[in-house]
Amino acid sequence: MPGQTNSLQRKSLKNAHYEAFISTVFANLLQGPYLTGYLLYLGATAGQIGLIMSIPLVMNAVVIASAYFMEKYPNRYRISLIGYSIHRFLLSACGLIPFVFPQEWWIPVFLIMYSILSFSGSFASVPFTTLFTDLVPTQVRAKYLGQRFTLTGIAASITILTAGWWLDRLNHTEGFAWLFIVGFLMAILNMIVIGRYPNLPYTPSENGLSLQHLLKPFRNSTFIKSVLFVSIWIMAQGSTISLFSYVMLDIMKVNYEWLGISNTLLAVISIVAFSIWGKLSIKWSAQKLLLWVFPLNAVSVMLWGLQAFIPVPFMLIIVYTFLGVSMAGFGLLVFNFVVSNAPKKDMPIYYAVYASLTGLFGFFGPLIGGLLFDYIKTWPLWYQEYGLLVCIGLLMLLASLTIAFRIFHVRRTPSAASDQHASM
Repeated sequence: MPGQTNSLQRKSLKNAHYEAFISTVFANLLQGPYLTGYLLYLGATAGQIGLIMSIPLVMNAVVIASAYFMEKYPNRYRISLIGYSIHRFLLSACGLIPFVFPQEWWIPVFLIMYSILSFSGSFASVPFTTLFTDLVPTQVRAKYLGQRFTLTGIAASITILTAGWWLDRLNHTEGFAWLFIVGFLMAILNMIVIGRYPNLPYTPSENGLSLQHLLKPFRNSTFIKSVLFVSIWIMAQGSTISLFSYVMLDIMKVNYEWLGISNTLLAVISIVAFSIWGKLSIKWSAQKLLLWVFPLNAVSVMLWGLQAFIPVPFMLIIVYTFLGVSMAGFGLLVFNFVVSNAPKKDMPIYYAVYASLTGLFGFFGPLIGGLLFDYIKTWPLWYQEYGLLVCIGLLMLLASLTIAFRIFHVRRTPSAASDQHASM
């Protein structure tokens, strides 16, 4: 009955809000900025931290296998539940490493566990994303995603600020032990709410498990050129933004409380920015708005050099304000771009190609950044603190004003583009 369907949908969307809040708390405790601190506690070098930060990105390559698996086994609910259960509980178990293994094994064991849980999380991402997309009505998707991102921003703010305050008042062993204990409790709650999602039916693609099906997104020139640029951009983000926490903790010797304040500011600014970008996306296309996001993102990196002229706390406030605006737009608009440029029946393979390419390029970002920071350890301190980041940010700005404009500049009407995709 229509009334029963609407009731189930409203209940499911409400449950999705709970899931978003709990998932964000879990992620910011165990995979957020404090993961860098935990890795330093385990004795990781900059290169090892970069490698570990790259693992989730390179594991995105498995989403193509996941998309193919969905065609053979279309129970998206079960795949998501199993995959995310392994991810959540194995990540929580990483907190046991210092208590179970000899010190010389800490980093190798973490690498193995982190690789397995990243694989599991990435494999579950395609069925979960498509299940969630089908759950949210198209006419309210932008508004609902804005609300969801706002809720996750609130969750991130509370979590990061509280965890930073807590870590500064305990020794590292006790502080990280409590972080992983709370993370384990969040993992249990997270799997409960994910288990309450409806098991919506999925219709496999007409092309089935074929090479033609895999190559379909590559024949969409607008889509593939844009995704390649975004992939390279994510690689640049990985070599800079993903290592901000490392630079703050290991080079600049900023305490955990200021690390928490900075990332809380990022979350708060993102809440406001998500709402603004969401409203703007109603009026303009994601492609056009991304032309504003890319330069803002590059400037966020370049502003790290302000510490040469102003106190570090003021620099962090400015940087993370710009970063909150640009990263909110990047996350929302890139997702909308992928969704809007993919035919509905081929959404899994389009998303899989996007995630695989961005993951492949993104893998090299933190890895290259970590190796660069290891390489310049004997260079002047100012270059380690901000010189390298400013140089990479400048290259990003030049690319955003030249290459990005040629790729994302909209020359056709939305209706014409829609007709083209519909005919694919």
